[in-house]
Amino acid sequence: MLDHREALAGSPPVPGTYAPLLRNKLVAPRLWPGCLERPELVGRVAAGAGPGRLTFVGAPVGCGKTTLLALLTRTVVAPAPWGWYMADPADNSVLSFWAYVLAALVDAAGEAAGRAARVLAAPGTTVLDDVLPALINDLTTLSHPVALVIDDYDVITDPRIHRTVGFLVQHLPPTLSLIVSSRHRPPAEWRIGRLRGRNLLQELGPKDMRLTRAEAAGLLAREMGAPLPDADVDLLYDRTEGWCAGIHLAALSLRGRDDVHEHIASFSGTDRHIADYLMSELLDREPAATRTFLRRTSILERICAPLCDHLTGSGDAAGQLLRAECDQLFLVALDNRGTWFRFERLLRDILRRELDRTEPELVPALHRRAAEWFQDVGMHTDAVRHAVAAGDSGMTRRLICDDYFRVASSGRVSTVVGWFEAIRDSILHADGELLVARAMAALFNSDLDDALGWLEEAAGAAGDDPRLRGSVEAKTALVRQIHAYCDGDTGAACRLSRDALEKIGRDDVWYGAALSHAACADMRLDDDDAALHAFRRCLARAEASGDHLLAVHSMGGIARVYYARGELEPAREWTGRVERDERWQKLDEHCLTYARHFVGGRLDLADGRPEAAEPRLLRALELVRRGPYRIEQAEVLDALAETHERLGRPEDASSLRTEARRILSRCRDPGRLIVSHSALKRVPAVAGLTEREVAVLRVLAEGLTNAQMARRLHVSERTVAAHLRAVYRKIGVANRSAATRYALAHHLADGNHR
Repeated sequence: MLDHREALAGSPPVPGTYAPLLRNKLVAPRLWPGCLERPELVGRVAAGAGPGRLTFVGAPVGCGKTTLLALLTRTVVAPAPWGWYMADPADNSVLSFWAYVLAALVDAAGEAAGRAARVLAAPGTTVLDDVLPALINDLTTLSHPVALVIDDYDVITDPRIHRTVGFLVQHLPPTLSLIVSSRHRPPAEWRIGRLRGRNLLQELGPKDMRLTRAEAAGLLAREMGAPLPDADVDLLYDRTEGWCAGIHLAALSLRGRDDVHEHIASFSGTDRHIADYLMSELLDREPAATRTFLRRTSILERICAPLCDHLTGSGDAAGQLLRAECDQLFLVALDNRGTWFRFERLLRDILRRELDRTEPELVPALHRRAAEWFQDVGMHTDAVRHAVAAGDSGMTRRLICDDYFRVASSGRVSTVVGWFEAIRDSILHADGELLVARAMAALFNSDLDDALGWLEEAAGAAGDDPRLRGSVEAKTALVRQIHAYCDGDTGAACRLSRDALEKIGRDDVWYGAALSHAACADMRLDDDDAALHAFRRCLARAEASGDHLLAVHSMGGIARVYYARGELEPAREWTGRVERDERWQKLDEHCLTYARHFVGGRLDLADGRPEAAEPRLLRALELVRRGPYRIEQAEVLDALAETHERLGRPEDASSLRTEARRILSRCRDPGRLIVSHSALKRVPAVAGLTEREVAVLRVLAEGLTNAQMARRLHVSERTVAAHLRAVYRKIGVANRSAATRYALAHHLADGNHR
């Protein structure tokens, strides 16, 4: 049998989500040998399904919806690619649900769904505004049709999810066939009446799913090994009203009986009563150990032998599962290796009710054991879910606090946010450590005000615990440092950086975040050497720890510093390096990756290629707007404005510059801005001057004041004064007049140099 760790991990992480998804939710169940194939129903449904259409199968449990969908994948979709997603109650968050939907579509459509998956994982995005438009646009460009099957949609109850699916339903790409099954009618949020009016909807209800009498007779004959008399078939068919599960249950219960007719005649009541009666009768035939095993494992959505052994302590889970499968006890195989299964929902419902009735005190312990197993195999999200279900706040806290930084820093921010959505408010608000973790998850999600709010609450919950109070103070200092920088107050950010770095300490996982933002402040204050040194230290930390976000920030920062100081070749080299880096490709929808496109666009402008710069800078603007960085947004707008000017679109340029000025007006001390170096390329440095210092000397020669020079160069007056002191020292003068004479003598004022 496949090792449980390999089985659980399954395929590699889905591109764009970077979440450890349970891959068995994305696999169509294996059909039983001799399965009732229902060619007439399948053919009718296949004829009504197709690209640009919704097929909705709404019928009660046990009607054969999953089997029908599995059969459809062999007819409707084949040979076109298709994706399968079997929902479960744990997916009732927008992030979790769409992570699975997009993973299923990646299986079918590849990169046409991969970009949307990465958008979902990026902070500052929403499903309605960002993810779905990207998905619909990319799927529309496909040259071939694809299909998406969503089974068991009725377990999804969150209205926010209904609204997002409704958006997809109303804007179905012409290449996508959407097939959904549910116990209930379509949610009102889908507004499917519009699809009916456009003849883009196929609906199947309970009557459509009923077996015909001939199908019922065939199913009974196959499962009992011999045909029943017509009178008994008619009686059973009337009792069950063609309900597939009822007929299957009846066949199992009739095996080996001498009183077949009398037993069939005893069936009465509703489908629910028949199911309970027959299922209980079937389970009563099983050994006590098997009944206990099935009852206790019913807390699980998906089961495999090692997980069940850990849960029940039986040591014979593989044998129990094999016997249950051979007896056709409503166990659905999820792979072809006999490794993963799930209970049919009809059986699981009955088993859960029986567990709650007979062993209610054991339920928390079972969830706790499941959490331990999932943690051991690296399935942290499932571990958290079972710890919450166990009501074990200590275990929940430990799982989240131990793993949230590692998971989020590798790009799986949405996974961490989903953990907190699963925690009851009463647990979260009573636990200082969880509140700190929640605050830092908000920081990962670029929501700085939210982070400060959670830290303030954590400080109130810390009480007299010195360790927790120290953690809160350190992380508060970090968030305030980043907040000041993002708000455009680089002087305050520089002061706060010293406080943050001192309180956090070099061994803390958050030290890299404090150091990288300190480097950003150094760059704004024209201390490029300090900025480069700090960014390189951050990159080394990222390489050692696997912190992908820190690596992205550091490499982008190095490229920006080189461009800012006029060293275009190193800037070009680092831009090329990040474009080849796998971490940037995985996180290409994160706001921090804007730097790759921004520096690349600026280099295109410096090379006189505004037509090449425009798409890069538009992409940079899309990304940087997802984050909280004001100065960076203004820089991108300025670069795009220059691009439009060169392309002969002055009105567009004026509008962009107006927006940039509005943003900068809200920045108390933006410091130096990264502006064009296209003119500076023609002016070699003289007397040891950097190209930035040459630029200062050139505008000085025009007779401008420090304030005017600052506005021209997009830097602060303090930065201009610092540059002038360096210029005076290097060229051996003591005042502005002498420096102006030097500039004129060396023809720097008109851009020429001897």
